[in-house]
Amino acid sequence: MDEMSGAASVATLSDAAAIHRDLIRIGRAIRARSDAGPLSPGQLSALWTIAQNAPIRATELATRESVAGPTMSRVVACLEQSGMVTRTTDPHDGRVSLLTPTATGYQYMRGATSRKSDLFEEALDRLEPADRLAVTRSMRLLADTVCELDHPSTAPHTAEEGA
Repeated sequence: MDEMSGAASVATLSDAAAIHRDLIRIGRAIRARSDAGPLSPGQLSALWTIAQNAPIRATELATRESVAGPTMSRVVACLEQSGMVTRTTDPHDGRVSLLTPTATGYQYMRGATSRKSDLFEEALDRLEPADRLAVTRSMRLLADTVCELDHPSTAPHTAEEGA
């Protein structure tokens, strides 16, 4: 039994390493295809998280993005300076600021998302329908599982979201 569980561990590590490698390859392809815009990938990720959770506190944003508070403060300052987000005072706690994307921020996200989605659409169009469905479901399951491990308090996306 121990021999089998050891073999399963090796297979799991091998699968995990292959997934990691493939995600890096996909990331490189996305960066190669993306236009250089005013935001870094980290800033775009923060903007996306703000949009999904607006209005959101900077501390909550830092937690969701898995970065330290001072790092997120610099990211938010850049987003504000570039006109992508605004700060408003929390009506329940005047000491707290809430972040919300501006119209410019939403427009930028739509453009960035569209360019990246186009690459995925091209790739998915090359797959058989059953493979396309399997990839879509598998990616969602893996993403939800990884996010749940990283942030147990965040609810996973349902099959209806983004489908």
